[in-house]
Amino acid sequence: MTTHTAGPWRVGDAGHSVFGPPNGSPSPETVATSIRAKANARLIAAAPELLAALTALVNVSDGRRNDPDVMNQIRGDAWAAIAKATGGEVET
Repeated sequence: MTTHTAGPWRVGDAGHSVFGPPNGSPSPETVATSIRAKANARLIAAAPELLAALTALVNVSDGRRNDPDVMNQIRGDAWAAIAKATGGEVET
């Protein structure tokens, strides 16, 4: 399986590029360019957090699904990723 650029990713100031963290140099790694809509850039930039939230959800063991602290943490991470992707507020 090919690995993706490590997160977190962010939308560039003009809203047409997405950057990852620096890759051993002062400049961040470019993830995507020439994005036409800022909404698409936000969605792309949120991809690592969305993947992490979904992975945590599907990997939580049956016994821990009944633990409100575990599920609240996963739910909070998921809402934060959704907010980043949509440019919206975090739900509680």
